[in-house]
Amino acid sequence: MKATLEFNLPEEEMEFNRANQSLDMACALFDILQLRRNLESRFENINNSHNDVFDGIDAYAKRIAEILEEHNINIDKLIE
Repeated sequence: MKATLEFNLPEEEMEFNRANQSLDMACALFDILQLRRNLESRFENINNSHNDVFDGIDAYAKRIAEILEEHNINIDKLIE
């Protein structure tokens, strides 16, 4: 199967840039989703009896996942 995208430049430059940079955007989203794991490991040795840091990280990560889901973005289908 083949697909060809055509753009009328310069009128559709924004659309062209979106299509052209979609892999970069997918990679950025993947890195954002990995932040939770990276931040949790960074703060795991800090004495924090109220777990405020981890609660904040968890809430932030869950909201990112919700936003991606709201926009029908499944990162597993975009990154190998």
